[in-house]
Amino acid sequence: QLDADTADRPGIDGSRGDVASALIQRERIRGASRVIQEGTDAAKITGEQISAVASDVALFAKAHKIKLNEIARALGYSHGVISEFISGKYDGNCAKVAMDVEAWLVDEERRRTQPATTQFTWTNVAMEIKAVASYCLENRKIGLVYGPDSSGIGKTTALRAVHQELGPRRCSFVTIDKVDAHPSGLLRKIAAAIGKTDSGSNRKFFERICGVLQDRNHLLIIDQIHSLRGSKDDKPFYILADLYERTHVAQLWCGTSDLAAYLNRQIVRNCDESLAQLRSRIFPYIDLMACLRRDGGGGEPLVTIDQVREMFGRNRMKLAGQAARFLYEICNLPDGGSIRLCVQIVEYATMLADLRGVGMIDLPLLKEALRRGFSPQRAEVLLRKIEIEPLATRAAEAG
Repeated sequence: QLDADTADRPGIDGSRGDVASALIQRERIRGASRVIQEGTDAAKITGEQISAVASDVALFAKAHKIKLNEIARALGYSHGVISEFISGKYDGNCAKVAMDVEAWLVDEERRRTQPATTQFTWTNVAMEIKAVASYCLENRKIGLVYGPDSSGIGKTTALRAVHQELGPRRCSFVTIDKVDAHPSGLLRKIAAAIGKTDSGSNRKFFERICGVLQDRNHLLIIDQIHSLRGSKDDKPFYILADLYERTHVAQLWCGTSDLAAYLNRQIVRNCDESLAQLRSRIFPYIDLMACLRRDGGGGEPLVTIDQVREMFGRNRMKLAGQAARFLYEICNLPDGGSIRLCVQIVEYATMLADLRGVGMIDLPLLKEALRRGFSPQRAEVLLRKIEIEPLATRAAEAG
């Protein structure tokens, strides 16, 4: 968070009161005007302008709970440069930093003032992820939840909601990118998630992590764990197993279905007893798409039609009744639809409605938006599936 002396700095008007009021009083907030106009020569920037930008970014960061290292990362500066710039102690090129910070502020304000298209909803899949997370935490287990190889059913969003509910004392969230698919990458990601970012060897990182997590009632969420597939000798998986054995801290892994197949295949291929022991420790082992498989008449929808209405209730363009049903069918198409696809369609349909002066998103508008996102052949195949699936489902229900 902001340092204490930085967070309490006055706004442009000199007040130390309500941050939201200070943001409103400051005309430049939300893109009304800029302190430093685009194209200004850095040599002509005044000390007053630099001070104004520093105060603006301090107010903005405090109001939106943005950490200084996040701003520094976005701008390519170190945390120290941004911290010293805001506190007025930076002895480098303040004008250049002020120009960069000003540009970031304008872009970030504009992005944050855009009307939200969707809001988070506890779908059936999200509730299942939450239940598995609670089980792992309470029983100190390693659990795995996995979905289709294509993304978009809301796994990461649900994991972040779980992380937010539990809070940092009881939960840490790690996202594994492909570039992290080696021991040092994994250990550094975990260390950063628990607030330990010092340099050192893999052994030192591991010991430091164990020291922080030892016997804590804590859940380590590892998203996109399928990125670790194919790492040399599967060492990252063994590190996670060793971490579990040393600390007895719960872990929740989330990835794609090919990870589940990979673990079983590697055991058979390499006759690897240690990997088999790791696999035996993973319980529960949940296929998140199982709820969508209606063969034999079973299964629940990923998203109900009421949840669709709730998800898009914040959008300034309301959904017509048939439009909500259309999105519901897309969400629940196994291997074809997804929540993310629905969000993209509604965003594009909202833009089309603006251009045409329409006050509501109807079915034809959604279909047009869907066709704009795919090749003609793929769009028509998807539309035919949406039209056929509901008829078959309703006929089965009636029978």
